[in-house]
Amino acid sequence: MTIYNTFIIDDEPDAGKLLENLLSSHSSISVTKVFTDALEALDALLVEQPLVVFCDIEMPEITGMELLQQVNKYSPQTKVVFVTAYKDYALEAIQNSAFDFICKPIDKSDLRRVVHKLIAAFQSQQANEPEEVQRVLLKTTEGHHYVSVNEVLYLEADSNYTYLILKDGRKLLSSVNLGKIHALFPEANFVRISRKHVINKQYLSFMNFCKKYCIVSCNEKEYQLEVSVKMKDLKKELS
Repeated sequence: MTIYNTFIIDDEPDAGKLLENLLSSHSSISVTKVFTDALEALDALLVEQPLVVFCDIEMPEITGMELLQQVNKYSPQTKVVFVTAYKDYALEAIQNSAFDFICKPIDKSDLRRVVHKLIAAFQSQQANEPEEVQRVLLKTTEGHHYVSVNEVLYLEADSNYTYLILKDGRKLLSSVNLGKIHALFPEANFVRISRKHVINKQYLSFMNFCKKYCIVSCNEKEYQLEVSVKMKDLKKELS
């Protein structure tokens, strides 16, 4: 299952917390940050580029509409859903390319409708996107790296950090844990084989189901990795 990193922006702390609680029942949505300061949120958004933003409109620093204009310009893949008590903004939101609009107080069925619409939109987008141009933005110890998914051989957990082992032999260290990093990559290609490793199955060259290990290889380099998930489940994912 693909998980979509999500920001919530609302200058009212209780409103942001309520929405976070409501979204917790949707396993595809991972709320990574909740902001009450819209300018602080915009700074983080332009760096981290979450896939989804739930945003209020009437805020003191900048309005939700102004924030949407910046998102459309600098992070066009991010889908903005407005959550506001002001119904009159609905038409303006759609005209400015907001993904959707939810009125406060939030109705659970309306929120469910929007979440399902988000999932369908991302799945359609991924299916139509050429694999060779798929990239992810990762925060590493060196800065921020755009990494092509085809360049990654496997991911390796190291406590709360994650190493990305690349085709050219480089290792990038990210301060994001393995679960969240895995969610950024295409579910069809990246398979978890243990608590410690996620492999890009296009580089899987050998699997020993009896001794529970596999070999990932590229450019005459081989990496032997332990397999600890159920073999029945793994066979299904690799098929």
